[in-house]
Amino acid sequence: MSFYDDLITAMDDIVSSSFVVRNGAVVPTTTDVGYDEAVKLAATYLYADMADSSGLVAVSPQETVGKILRLYLDLSVRIIRKHDGHIRSFDGDRVMGIFIGDKRYDKAAKSAMQIKWACSHLIQPKIKQKYKSISDSGWVVRTGCGIASGDALIVRGGVRKSSSDLVSVGVAPNLAAKLSDVREEPYNVRIGAATYKNLTDNGRLSNGVDMWDGTYELKMGGESYKYYRSSYHWSVG
Repeated sequence: MSFYDDLITAMDDIVSSSFVVRNGAVVPTTTDVGYDEAVKLAATYLYADMADSSGLVAVSPQETVGKILRLYLDLSVRIIRKHDGHIRSFDGDRVMGIFIGDKRYDKAAKSAMQIKWACSHLIQPKIKQKYKSISDSGWVVRTGCGIASGDALIVRGGVRKSSSDLVSVGVAPNLAAKLSDVREEPYNVRIGAATYKNLTDNGRLSNGVDMWDGTYELKMGGESYKYYRSSYHWSVG
């Protein structure tokens, strides 16, 4: 069989089969989802992106870039997991967390605000002290966090019986990813309207003041989605 025939066979195999869809009560791992299966999940998605990584590459040696990227991702993952978030994807300088359950809205928002706090109060002082390229250039580590909630379909991506990963399909993961790309200091955290609507006072207010500014609109796929933004952080400890 030629490589062309191999591609045609793979394509026909995928389009000729239907997903067996089941409702999920937990965030699945790769081995929990068969190649012809899909898990429907009501979830809140958090994308935490390290802002201006290209600027970091321009001013620092590769080893320094690698260390700072690792610092950002490591602390972000720890914060997300501390609030019962499940890590299911990395994309360069970005990590995706999935939250489920009734308290998922507050937990995702708090995670994002604590990632912002960690950037300015933990990572930045450390890298400014440790790396000359950072102290000389004035580059500052910042986060861009996007959060959105709704139903998503989780499927297996990649090559059957080879390399594969989970892929989340739906408005919520797409919107969260798009919101994490919006850059405007000091508003480092953005949440979709459905997430804001379901926040408790604990996730919405600080000393009686609403931490969220909005609404704003983001265009995606020909549709317009409302979102809120925040300049607040949430300290750790």
